[in-house]
Amino acid sequence: MTLGMVVATVSGPAVADTRAVDDPVGDSTFVDISRVRVVHRDAVTVRVRSAVPLAAGQRYSFWIDAGRGPGPNYHVAFYANSDFDDALGLVRSFSDRPSRNVPCPGLRARADIFADQPVSIRVPRRCLGDPGTVRVAVRFKDETTGTVDWAPGRRTFGPWVRR
Repeated sequence: MTLGMVVATVSGPAVADTRAVDDPVGDSTFVDISRVRVVHRDAVTVRVRSAVPLAAGQRYSFWIDAGRGPGPNYHVAFYANSDFDDALGLVRSFSDRPSRNVPCPGLRARADIFADQPVSIRVPRRCLGDPGTVRVAVRFKDETTGTVDWAPGRRTFGPWVRR
């Protein structure tokens, strides 16, 4: 009896790039980003770890540069455990005030003050114009105390992440 083996390979989309940026712990109080991880696949997923527990009154803001112009192109902001509008803000600077909002079906945002999980967003690439590369800036702000922490730095993007 002959025993045969079949090896199958599955061809899939190009391997996505992932980048992580560590942010100094202790550089801010009440909000303190410790790590930002960006995965660029069919969606751009950003996960942010905090060195301190999440709390009510904190606003989580993300700016995405899709390579169209000198600064950010998109903005997403939300509060923990609150309703979220599935729209992207179109911006040309690090502003909380977009020139307009565009619907983005499939946009997800998560921040739960009752769970030890990263704050995260997931933005389908089609909402960003299917860019080949993206980079992200993140700001956590405690609106009760006024404390702010940026990653990787104030109004600074992390490295480019290819699809």
